[in-house]
Amino acid sequence: MLSLLLAANLATIECPKWLPGTNQVLPQGVQLSPQQELENRLRCYCSIVKPAEELCLQHNSMEECKERTRDWVTLNFPNFNPALRAIPVRRTLRMLSIEP
Repeated sequence: MLSLLLAANLATIECPKWLPGTNQVLPQGVQLSPQQELENRLRCYCSIVKPAEELCLQHNSMEECKERTRDWVTLNFPNFNPALRAIPVRRTLRMLSIEP
């Protein structure tokens, strides 16, 4: 509920869908492959979302700006959960004695 109230004060972040490898916006009716869609979202995060967060911090509280960025990431990367970090594979060493 708090995130909805905070986000109401800030404009939502919207990103265009770019033609892969260009700065041109994707023509109407053209769809990207899943891999291209992911790359488009990553590009948007780097070129629009993070700069928008920096601009937001100049005029708003850190909490509001970080919440807006977090909401964008949750919406655009639904399977991403920073709380679930990859747990390294457990390796154990065992000594074996092999006699002929």
